[in-house]
This record gives sequence, C-alpha cells and structure tokens, in this order.
Amino acid sequence: MKEKKPLGEYLLEQGLITKEQLEKALEEQKKTGAKLGQILIERGYVKPEDIGKVLERQSEIPYISLTEVQIDEKLAGSFSENLLRRYKFIPIKREAGVLHVAVVPPIDPAIINEIRRIVKSPIRIFITTDKEFNQIISRLFPLEKTTLSVVQDFQRTAPEPMVETLPAIGVEEAPIVRLVSSIINEAINRNASDIHLDPQEKEMKVRYRIHGILYDIMAIPKEIQDAVVTRIKVISGMDIAEKRRPQDGRATYRYENRIFDLRVASIGTTYGEMVVIRLLDKTKVLIELDRLGMSDYDLKIFENLIRRPFGMILVTGPTGSGKTTTLYSALNVLNKPEVNIITLEDPVEYALPGINQIQIQPKIGIDFAVGLRNILRLDPNIIMVGEIRDTETLNTSIEAALTGHLLLSTFHANDSVSAIARLVQMGVEPFLIASSLIGIVAQRLVRTICLSCKEEYYPSPEEAEELGLTKEESKNITLARGKGCLFCNYTGYTGRTGVFEILRITKNIRNLITSGASIDEIRSAALNEGMKTLFINAREKVLNQITTIDEVRRVIAWEED
Repeated sequence: MKEKKPLGEYLLEQGLITKEQLEKALEEQKKTGAKLGQILIERGYVKPEDIGKVLERQSEIPYISLTEVQIDEKLAGSFSENLLRRYKFIPIKREAGVLHVAVVPPIDPAIINEIRRIVKSPIRIFITTDKEFNQIISRLFPLEKTTLSVVQDFQRTAPEPMVETLPAIGVEEAPIVRLVSSIINEAINRNASDIHLDPQEKEMKVRYRIHGILYDIMAIPKEIQDAVVTRIKVISGMDIAEKRRPQDGRATYRYENRIFDLRVASIGTTYGEMVVIRLLDKTKVLIELDRLGMSDYDLKIFENLIRRPFGMILVTGPTGSGKTTTLYSALNVLNKPEVNIITLEDPVEYALPGINQIQIQPKIGIDFAVGLRNILRLDPNIIMVGEIRDTETLNTSIEAALTGHLLLSTFHANDSVSAIARLVQMGVEPFLIASSLIGIVAQRLVRTICLSCKEEYYPSPEEAEELGLTKEESKNITLARGKGCLFCNYTGYTGRTGVFEILRITKNIRNLITSGASIDEIRSAALNEGMKTLFINAREKVLNQITTIDEVRRVIAWEED
C-alpha cells in the first residue's frame, strides 16, 4: 500500500507554504496539540480550500467547500448540535436515496460506520476543514435557537414570578448551563477577545469584541437575565448576592482541547448587572517578533533595542492595541539561561517558562511601585513592568534603567514622540528621561483582509489622494478589500496585524530632550534620522494589500500631507 505523505509535505510540494512557515506551524502544533491545517489557516499562510484540496489528495476522498455548496439546512438541522460536533460531520443533501455527508479528517472507519447507523441510509463521504465545519455549525445552530430552547425549558421548571425567584431556584440546572456554555463556545469559535452582557430595559444584549470591533450577537430575554449572570458569577467565584458593587472573578474553561482563562468583571447598572468576560487562550503560542507586523526596517531596529544591556523601552498605544503581546514576544527572544528575567503584571496573561512572573495584588499592598522596588533586590537582568501608571512607578523604572537593567513597559500615549511630553508632564526631569530612555514603540492593530474573499480594485481619486499617489500611479496600483464570506463571518477581515512607529533615542534626540525642545522639533529630527510614522507604515500595508484604507482611517489619524 502506498504510504501517504504528511499534510505539510504536500503543501511544500505545491508551493503553498515555505519550509520556514511549516517549521513554525509544527512547533506551535507541538505546544498546543492543534491540527496543522488549522494552525496554517489561522497564521494566514494558506486558505481553507488549499487545505481541503490537499486533504483530498491525502485521503483520496473528494473535498467539498461548505462555504460554496448549497446545504439542506432543514435536513442538517434535524440532527442535534451535540451529535454533529461529536462525530464532526455535516449532512449536506439527500440525492437518490444517498445522504451526502461532509466529514472533518482524520477519517475513522468506525466513525463512518457509526454515522451510517445514525442516518439509517447509504452515505457518500466528502471531506471538509475544521474551520468550515465550525462556521456551518454556528449557522445551523445560532445562539438565538439555544436561547429559545432555554427559555422554554426554564418556563417549564421555574415558578412565577420568575425574576424574583431566579437566584433561589437551581441556577445550576441544565438550560442555563447550556446557554452560558453556548455563549462562551460561540465566542471562542468566532475568535472573540471579550464577551459583553449589557442589560437593557427589556432584554440583555450579548456582544462579542472580534478583532477590536464590538458586534451585536443576540438578545437574552429579561426573564432569564439574572440566571445567566448568576451562572457566570458561580463559575468565576464571585459573590452572587452582591449586585451593586463592582466585582472581579476568574475561571478556567476547557473547549475542544484548548484551555481558556476567563477574567470576569461585573457592576450594577440601572437595568441589572453588566458583565464583561475576557477570554485568554492559555494554549496560544506567543507570536514571533517577525509576525507582529513590523516592517523589516523597524524589526531590525527593535531587535537592536531589546538586545541593549540596559535602558528603558516603552511600548505605547491605546488599550487593546497589542502592547502586551509585543512585550511578551520580546521577552521570548531574550529568554536565555544566562539572564534573570522578572515580570510584574496585572494580570499575568500567559505563562512564560523560564521567566519569573509576579502578579500585583493591591489588596495586600503590592502595586506596581512596591513590586518594582522589591524586584530590584532580586538581581534581575531584565524587568518587564505591565504598565507605568503613576509617577512613583515611573521614577523607580528610570532608576532601574540607570542602574544597569533593561526595563520594558507599556505606557499610554498617542504616538512615540508624544510619550516624551507625557513623561515630562508626570514631573520627570528631561535629563533623566534622556539618560534612561533608549526607545519608544507606538503601535496600533488593524484588521487584515480575508484571503478567502479578497478582491482587487483601483483606488478612487479620493483614496489615491489620501495615499499620496499621483494620477499616473493610481492607474497602475490596485488595492484590495474583502467581499465578505462565511469564513470571515461576512466582515471581509480575518485576523489583525500590528502597525508600528519606533523612535530611537539617538544622541541628537537625547540632546533635544535635555534642552527642552518641542515635540514638533523632536519629531522632525526623528523623521530626518529615518523614523517611519504609524501613517507611513499603515500606508505600506494598504499598498501591499494587507489591510484596507477604511481600516487605517478607523485606527490611525490621517495626519500626513
């Protein structure tokens, strides 16, 4: 019997991925246990249909794209969601007495026989990808369906009046447990970073933050609002009796061989308790520096900065702009046996083997300032402070940088140069800033165009002007956008990438800071020394068809002439 080649080898032979991409994906697979095809898709190396066609060659079973085929939803919906998820199959249609079924590899003969037994008819097998399978399941079993079922079940078991008695009756009962699990599972399937449960006058709105944007997902009927909130508070160790004061909680959540840390926050509002759940994938592998989105030019500068023996590097940007991810990626590069790395975080988002990570605990008096002072007694080479929020932490950070330590931290400022002005406003002498700082990184995250529905187009006159293109250039340059498809939930985008601006504190910049030069003077000098602004780097991503001009308008101020 002819030996089947591994998926990676097939993709290499077809020129769909490079050897380096395969090695990185295999390394991630070792750490997470995820399927190789899924990793390659999520990293943006291949499209789902590329994986499907290779799986077809591997298994000698025809591949079918679930995003393009017409599915008999009445037929598919006649099977339970749990059953389809358990055996990883989608009924497509019945033709001449034969049921066409799409199955996610690997193909197990025992499972195929079980599917035959369940459907009670001959079947024709096709293969599909994990990603497409999950998209179809979400379409066949939307959360609204689950909610309706839960309300009906709840009405059969709960006494009247329901709202007053909800906390007293068994909130652990299956209907509410099922609904809360479905809300979390669907958020994971859609790659959401946060789940918002916002109480309104007549309902509770559920929203997901996906790639930085909040989307309305569904509405929970008012009658089960309290039960849903109570269930979330129970699993996250919060006080279910306290409904007015702000609370924080956390829980570990397992879903399809992945482990998530749920960070839960609640507060009482006019119409009930508002809850936000942050989803942190504990099995997620750190992003390598070269995948953050830096240009080759900026990547080289950043690598040189983090390899300096001492000094302070600040990463600036608004909340949710990827600052912590950048710091973690830098620490991953610096993590060697010969150095002592200590982090001070709130909270510790990901475990970094070989690095001493400390979570601040204000309730017992350990804040960033206190923690940092104590870290300096532990003989560190490299220190990462989650955020510089106050003058005391800033002064201690500067002291650490001036006494032979490399210190990395995040800071809130609009761009790299304006961070200097903020440091001065916080009461630090300019000469101390100039002496301790070695670099400032400003960053944003922009959504990337979906490869499955990407289309090219010529820029409009307005777009050409915004991008600084001449009339002649605009005729020869094409931009791209996503039309919207099942794979990207019809948004036109999948994933995000960073846009960066790196200010090196050179001798010239140091002198300007010490002399009290204006922000405009410092920015002008930095540009003359080769600094590429956020806008310049974002423009390159638009011209390289990585993101869209609309996305850049949303995230970055269009301030260049």
